[in-house]
Amino acid sequence: MTARTLIRGAAVVSMDDSIGDLPRGDILIEDGTIVAVGQGLDQVDADIIEAGHMIAMPGMVDTHRHTWQTALRGILADGNIPDYLRGIRLQMAPRYRAEDMYVGNYLGALDCLNSGVTSLVDYCHNILDPDGAHAAVTGLLDAGIRGLYGHGMTPVVENTWSESRGGAESGEESGSYPARAALAREIKSTYFSSDGVLRFGLVPQELAITPAAEVVREFAFARELGARMTQHANQVIVRQLFSDVAVMHRHDLLGDDLLLVHCTFNTPEEWKLLEGTGTMVSVCAETEMQMGMGYPRIAEATRHTPGPSLGIDCVSGDAGDMISHARLVLQATRYRSDEPGYERMVAPQQMLWTTRDALRWLTINGAKAAGVDDVVGSLSPGKRADVVLLDMSGVSQAGWNRRDPAGAIISQAHAGLVDTVLVDGRVVKRDGRLVHVDLPAAMRRMDASQGYLYDQMDANGGFIPQPPIDIPLYRERA
Repeated sequence: MTARTLIRGAAVVSMDDSIGDLPRGDILIEDGTIVAVGQGLDQVDADIIEAGHMIAMPGMVDTHRHTWQTALRGILADGNIPDYLRGIRLQMAPRYRAEDMYVGNYLGALDCLNSGVTSLVDYCHNILDPDGAHAAVTGLLDAGIRGLYGHGMTPVVENTWSESRGGAESGEESGSYPARAALAREIKSTYFSSDGVLRFGLVPQELAITPAAEVVREFAFARELGARMTQHANQVIVRQLFSDVAVMHRHDLLGDDLLLVHCTFNTPEEWKLLEGTGTMVSVCAETEMQMGMGYPRIAEATRHTPGPSLGIDCVSGDAGDMISHARLVLQATRYRSDEPGYERMVAPQQMLWTTRDALRWLTINGAKAAGVDDVVGSLSPGKRADVVLLDMSGVSQAGWNRRDPAGAIISQAHAGLVDTVLVDGRVVKRDGRLVHVDLPAAMRRMDASQGYLYDQMDANGGFIPQPPIDIPLYRERA
């Protein structure tokens, strides 16, 4: 029997040029696929969602999040990279149990869905043991989110920023390459035998802490598995040591199966090296500007890659509201484009960056960066139904511009307005509540996990034990 859902009367932002925006329109979904977008669609045998006071948009895509850190939400609100390395990577990460990895990914993915993020690139670089890896994947699967599970190849307890050295190359210890590769194969074969809403990806080690030869080997391994890759690149201002994109170019690692994160300190030459490779970039503006990783490079990614996407990055520092994040990035990018004129006392005459650009970062570009643009990213007939409805009936939205719903989303909305969310045609949030999970039970598990982690932190000298552990990379090049 065909399952049908009809979203009726919404202001539709399709992100499909052939459809455009509709001040009032309907969306018909059959068995999880969008079959029609238009006006006056009538389907008696359907679950009707009355959306006359709502905006319908494609589900948003977060292309870079360390979801496992959810239990540490906000602990890094005033932290920079050295604080992050000392507090998160060196102090807290090694103390995670499998249960903590599950809860972090499960509640983190539910946070995404609750905020209208239907696809996620999970950068899971805290794989301490096989149990933790299985738990991390299971958390995402149980939450029902689409996207990419990025399996981290870093041997966490043996390859740290405090020493800036590579992982072991031989032997049977957990950090050895054979052990790490075997675990990645096991995870892929166990959970990702076919393309479901969640796909398998690989996170090679960072060039900042790993010899290039190891990174090359891990890229080759990922391509052998047919896995999309994502990796931090040029996010620290240490030009004496790093030129990540140039190194990748020399080793033929760039390609359309690669999503780089940050690239805030790419040289102009490195941006040119990205041209024509299909490599995409995730911009994580709040983290970048807070933690000393430079200015968000939307303009450069627009000029030299298939287009920028956006990531929240560390919920240990920032919230998961992608609409507000996109608004911040848009305004920062507008300011940067106008800044040369300010220096000459010339007022800007043209708006070079628009709310439509910001919506592309959140939807179509994000889907491409996550490797799921073949199925989502726009409200196009034939694509799977990842749909978000924003409730614009509140007093703070009174007077919103139905003739420009795209502008209304970026300039006026926020995650708190997310009323209804569909993933693959399945309603996971309705009337402002997640409806597909036992949320009170999930919150109890989060409370227990957070309590355990904070007890461990307190018993081991606090978030950043004193005196702070030495990080030669930063001490020598501060």
